Amino acid sequence: MKKRIKIEAANIEEAFSIGKKKLTELMGRKIDRDNLTIIEITGKRGFPGFRKKKEFEVIYEDSLTRQDEEFLETVIVDIDINGSFKIKVADDGIFLKVSAPKGRGKFVSIVDVNSVIEEKEFVEVDWQMVRQTINNAEDTWQLIAPRKPELDRDAKISIQISKDKLQAFLSYRPALGGKDITEKELREFISAQGISFGIIEDNLKEIINKKKEAESILIAEGLPPTPGKDSSLEFHFKTESSSIGTKREDGSVDFYNLGLINNVRKGDILVSKIPSEPGIPGKAITGEEIPAPLPKEVSLPRGKNTEIKDDEILVAAISGQVVLDENNRVQVLPIYEVNGDVDLSTGNIEFVGNVIVKGDVREGFRIKAEGNVEVRGNVEVADIEADGDVIIYRGFIGKNKCEIKARGDVRVRFVENGVIKAGKSIFISDAAMHSKLFAGENITVNEKKGLLVGGIARAGKKIEANIVGSSLATLTYLEAGVDPELKNKVKKLEDENARLRTNLIKTDKAISILEQLKEKTGSLTEDKLIMYSQLARTKTQLEKDIQDVSGQLREVQSELAMGSKGSIEVRKRVYPGVKITIGNAQLNIQNEQTGCEFIEQDGEITQLSIGW
Repeated sequence: MKKRIKIEAANIEEAFSIGKKKLTELMGRKIDRDNLTIIEITGKRGFPGFRKKKEFEVIYEDSLTRQDEEFLETVIVDIDINGSFKIKVADDGIFLKVSAPKGRGKFVSIVDVNSVIEEKEFVEVDWQMVRQTINNAEDTWQLIAPRKPELDRDAKISIQISKDKLQAFLSYRPALGGKDITEKELREFISAQGISFGIIEDNLKEIINKKKEAESILIAEGLPPTPGKDSSLEFHFKTESSSIGTKREDGSVDFYNLGLINNVRKGDILVSKIPSEPGIPGKAITGEEIPAPLPKEVSLPRGKNTEIKDDEILVAAISGQVVLDENNRVQVLPIYEVNGDVDLSTGNIEFVGNVIVKGDVREGFRIKAEGNVEVRGNVEVADIEADGDVIIYRGFIGKNKCEIKARGDVRVRFVENGVIKAGKSIFISDAAMHSKLFAGENITVNEKKGLLVGGIARAGKKIEANIVGSSLATLTYLEAGVDPELKNKVKKLEDENARLRTNLIKTDKAISILEQLKEKTGSLTEDKLIMYSQLARTKTQLEKDIQDVSGQLREVQSELAMGSKGSIEVRKRVYPGVKITIGNAQLNIQNEQTGCEFIEQDGEITQLSIGW
């Protein structure tokens, strides 16, 4: 940015003085003499007895565009900067200077100043002047204590080396009237600590040049070793399954063709081991080599009915179904089949694999399986428990005393006065009457009648049915969803993260402008140096705040990912007497309604129309 004016003066020195004064008034800010150029234009004759005047052109230039100037003026206003203070020791006393904060920054406190005064062991302090200087915050030096030469002390340094010898931190206490430390002495001290590699010259020179107290400044950093690649496993079968059964062209589910079992034959390869790769050594700040950590060796997850060959592959020892157990070990499970009913002829069944019952499960009997359970008839007042999925081709009658429990899905044509608990989802094709249904994911009652009446249905994600309740206003409870408070917390953290990042972008831009100015002119004026220092401190604080908020956001998002936003969909009709809960919101159905979906919005349940 350039500005030119013409003045009259007796000589160059007077031209500097007059030009600086006029430009300061004209531009409304302090003008540094280093940014002024004086050019003599003409000389004027004076009257006898009077000094001759000369005409000069005064040129001001600071290499900044008007746009950059305006940005620098506004960015300090937009960004919150805390107040600051400095203490200096001079021959004529101890002086304090306090600067006021910017925006919503914090004021300098008496506690902060007192801490430094006590640390430096000043005596006969004028505390009234200290408080007055803090309150005024005029950015001027004020005498707060007399100089005591007898209390002078030499500079002091100390170095801390991390346990892994990858970092060294230097603390520096400047001299107070005594002997300061030279660059040579500092480097000799560092060498005496055994530090010979990775010295950070910029940090070292900053300590030497500034001569200001420094605490735990990183002055050396080694090269950490690069980890190798751990060995890993490659599975040759599906370790997860999305559903039971296969879909027909019309969208219905074929329960006869399961498509779920991973069938293997004896000798089939189940898992292969991929070898590890070594890492790269590092180097300590003491010059020593740091060996890379040994890569982890993973073991083949051998379970029941499997064999290890050549320490590299896991094979099936029998024919059957391959699965992962709760400890992620691979095992092959045979299938147990009952050709008729589960009754007195079979007794209770407890089996390590899959169970197939081609008839009914009679009253009073129990099936417990570590795999899947299929019943191609009815379950009549009996209990079934499976670590996998449960499929009942017909119905389940519980008489309010029996339950079906599965870690996976449960599929049944109808249920009456029964309890069903599924770790994943419940699928009922015809009707659920006066029963208790609990699913970690979804509850679906939408094939054939698709009737859900009486009792309670509770799902972690979604409930779907054709008809809910009855014309007799049968009390029916539907519950779905996750606490919405978590989403509110995520939104607040996301907004705060965005605000901090916007301020960081502004700060980086301002710093870049000042650095470009310094590169062009060779130095910065005092006001620009103060601004640069403030921006550097602001950037450090913003980066720390962003790191903290991002960490909190990841934690809450992880917690939220464990749940979901619930919804309830009724395709045909919902009757009075139905009580709906989604997350923390509740709604009692007062009037018969058709084709609707219920979702939670802003803490309340909202009803949407759907067409079927």
